[in-house]
Amino acid sequence: MKKTLNALIIFLLFLRAANIFASPLHIDYYGVVSQSSDANMLKMAQDIFFTQLKSMADITVDDKRPDPSKASTEIPEIFPIPAHVAFYAEISEIQNEAVSQKSWNCKFNAVSSDTGRGQSKTEVYDSYYKILASAKMSIDALLASFKGQSEEQVFADTRSLQASITGCGTNVESLAGTWNGEPYTDKIIILRSGKGFVIFQNGATMNIQLIVRGGTNNGLIADLEIRQTGKSNASFFPNLPRETALKIAEKATPIIWKFKLSGSGKLEGTKHSPVPNGDSISEDTVSVTWTRK
Repeated sequence: MKKTLNALIIFLLFLRAANIFASPLHIDYYGVVSQSSDANMLKMAQDIFFTQLKSMADITVDDKRPDPSKASTEIPEIFPIPAHVAFYAEISEIQNEAVSQKSWNCKFNAVSSDTGRGQSKTEVYDSYYKILASAKMSIDALLASFKGQSEEQVFADTRSLQASITGCGTNVESLAGTWNGEPYTDKIIILRSGKGFVIFQNGATMNIQLIVRGGTNNGLIADLEIRQTGKSNASFFPNLPRETALKIAEKATPIIWKFKLSGSGKLEGTKHSPVPNGDSISEDTVSVTWTRK
């Protein structure tokens, strides 16, 4: 009888532990702290970090920013919530007088509400676009220990993912720049690395990845696929009623664009995105054209 009782206790403890590790990591996002006068950059960086956190697997995010419309000038007052991790970023300018260029020092901070244990990770980016392109990996690495992962595993997984989706890489750098042509968007940014962002007029930011599906004999792009990366967000469907967009975001497959590069330098093709179809979700295809600004 005693052995049976001990076995039952061990089994229940195992189930409890399994449930803990299976639970998502709860992040309380306190935004950006900075003394910089570049308010537009700070606002976009603050929104980008929030979007990147929300796109990460096994993470739920609560917005605790004192004022989502702007960065803070002081370290936020963190309200301890059991089993939550507080996250905020400190950004400062580094001015290089020799080349009249500034870079950005970003210190990402995470503090466990249960233990008070804090960790930070500091990166220096030589442009705002580098913050857009690289911050997510640094944030994921910082949060790795809170999720029971090693930082090395995070970087290994990221490199593996990048290798699997980059494609043949035919002259992707030639597409780097700012584009427009999508309804309800402010701008589309393509980076030289083949990554990018769709920035919506409602403030949401979608991460995208370029995949070359075919090239010409002289090394130019013939067929290009651009795919949404990360979790879907209701704000990615601004043309739909909010309640409908929330339902679609729960089950949505990634939005995919399939383009050919036209002779005039435009990207012309189709956009494949989920839409409501009665009680289910189907895929809609529309013609789109992106033009470089």
